[in-house]
Formats: sequence, C-alpha cells, structure tokens
Amino acid sequence: MLSNKGKSFQGSIVLGKGFILTPEEALSLIDKDPRNKEVLFPYLNGDDLNNSPTQEPSRWVINFFDWSEEKARSYPDCFDIVERLVKPERLIQKDKGGKEKWWQFLRPRKELYATISELDQVMVITRVSKYVVTTFVDSSYIFMDKIVVLSYEQKDVFSVLQSTIFDSWAWKYSSTLGANTINFSPNDCFENFPFPLSTESLEKIGALYYNSRKELMKKSQLGLTKIYNLFHSENISQNANISKLTFLQKHLEKANCCLKIEEIVSNIQNLRNLHIQLDQTIINSYGWKDIVLTHDFYEIDYLPKNDRVRFTMHPTARKEILKRLLILNLHRYNEESKSDTFDKNISKKRSKSTHKASNIMLFPED
Repeated sequence: MLSNKGKSFQGSIVLGKGFILTPEEALSLIDKDPRNKEVLFPYLNGDDLNNSPTQEPSRWVINFFDWSEEKARSYPDCFDIVERLVKPERLIQKDKGGKEKWWQFLRPRKELYATISELDQVMVITRVSKYVVTTFVDSSYIFMDKIVVLSYEQKDVFSVLQSTIFDSWAWKYSSTLGANTINFSPNDCFENFPFPLSTESLEKIGALYYNSRKELMKKSQLGLTKIYNLFHSENISQNANISKLTFLQKHLEKANCCLKIEEIVSNIQNLRNLHIQLDQTIINSYGWKDIVLTHDFYEIDYLPKNDRVRFTMHPTARKEILKRLLILNLHRYNEESKSDTFDKNISKKRSKSTHKASNIMLFPED
C-alpha cells in the first residue's frame, strides 16, 4: 500500500563488536569527557525487547554517523576504541564500504533516524521471534538490525499490528526460521497490509491493552516472550498446567515480586479478554461484523506439533479474514495504480512472498 511506504525500517547493521559498550563503560566515557555523549547512545537489541520487563537497552554503542574520519577523530576517547577494536575486523571484510569507512556502521540507516527524529517514541517488532509482538520504545535509541522500526506513535495503529488479524497475515506472508519462529519481513507483510480506512475507534482499546500489558510486565518482572507463553498456555487458570505454574513460582521467588501466582494468572486472563475486544473492534472497523471470531485455544496447523496450541480466533474465521484481506489488498492496489503517484514499474515485479488464494494475487511489491 502506498500509505504504508516509508514507515518501516530495519535497524542499523553495526558490524564490529568494538562499537558496543556496557552501560558502565559508556557512562565512564561521558564522565571523562561530556562531549562523548554526542557519539554514545543506548543500543536496543531483540533480546532486550523480548526478555526484559523494562525493554530498556542493555548495551550502548559508539556512533559516528556518516562523519568524516577527521571529525570522528575529534572524539579521541571513542575513536581510539573503534580504531583498536573495529578497524582490524573491518579491513578483512569483502564489503568495500566497510573497509573504506571502518569507523562508521556498515549500514547506518540514515533514512530511519531522519524519519523518526521528530518523534518521542516509535513502534518496534523483533524480526526473529516466537510471537509477532508490537510495542513502543524511546526514539532516541540506536536500533540493532534484528529490530523492525515503525514510525508510528498512535495506539490505533498499535491495535492493528498487535491484533490476531495482523498476526495471521504476518505468519502467512513472512518466512520462518525453524518451525515455530517467524522471520518478520516488513516488505512482505507490512507494506502490503490493508489497514482499516477508519481507525479512530481503535485508539482507546489499543491504549488500554498496551498499558495493561506494560503494567503486568513491570509487576511480574516477566518479558514479552514469557508473558505470551502464559497467554497461550491452556488451563493455567484451572491449575492444570503444572509446568507453567512451577516456572512462575520459581520466577516469583527469584525476582522477589509482590504479585502472587493467582494475580498473574488473573492478569493474563484479563489480557486475553482485552485481546478479544481488540480483535472484535478491528473486525468491526473493516465492516466485517458477519465474521464470528470465537476466540479459544486452537491448534495452528503451520506450527510444530509439540507447540501449536494458541489462544486465537477460530481457524474458519482466520481463513475468511485472510481471504477478505487479500481481496481488499487487490482492490486498493487497483485504486492506487490509477493515481499520479503510483510507480508504473510496480506491476512488473512480484513480491518474494506472493501467494495465491481464490486465484487472487497478493499486492505486488517494488
């Protein structure tokens, strides 16, 4: 979709472990010379997003942007680190640019940081993960290449991207790494996703869902992956899932949490209820009120047999929604092809993830 273009970005490819520092090392450099703060930034990776309850960066990074070597050398403390630890590694690389400008990131992603420079926060999704989970983080970070950054601050867009509707689309049109790990590709499953034309009704439920989940993570000291492991665990509310409850008990003792197991289970159930409301509100915004979602625990056929149960909508509803999204995708493509801003070369190319359903072709990507 033209409206989705220029909104999604892959994080920076740093290429050089010497760029990366512990928080203590970075703060020590800033204490030594406050000017160093101009080239030192918190560095967010996928593990921080998926496993940290706070989702704050666990590392910092030295960033000389697209500066000349002369300008970079004017920060001698940081430049010395890069020259000692990064330069030898980069000089043996095949990439010509990586050799010639070894003090810079291999792929700085200037367009990413220029786009988000006026935003207070951005939406992010881990590229390789067990679940498609969307969240918000500070826009001032440097993002690792394993993170997809979306230049949105709105909770209505969050609602759509966190929904079972988008999750189903993403799994269908992204590749996988192993049987149960999605390799999220914005070109294949975000840029071609047909959002509802009106999303105003999604702001309230999106904010409620996000804030409830964030509070649960804070109180339970659980990261997103563990939260959604519980979210998709059947029968924990009936004390039947012994392995999950045993894990919770040990975690609570180790983390010294104030919550009891019963409170976490209750919060997980609340999150499920909010997810049902979120999905239903989105379906209504498409005008598809005839589709009955019937959320429950179902086996998902594209997941491995030992881990294919998810709390989701009924498989029949999922198939119908994917079919309608595909039809809507084609309709919008046809409408956009008539506009003056449409790239005429787009119709000559095919997306890597093109699929057929009811003889309808996925919206081609450039």
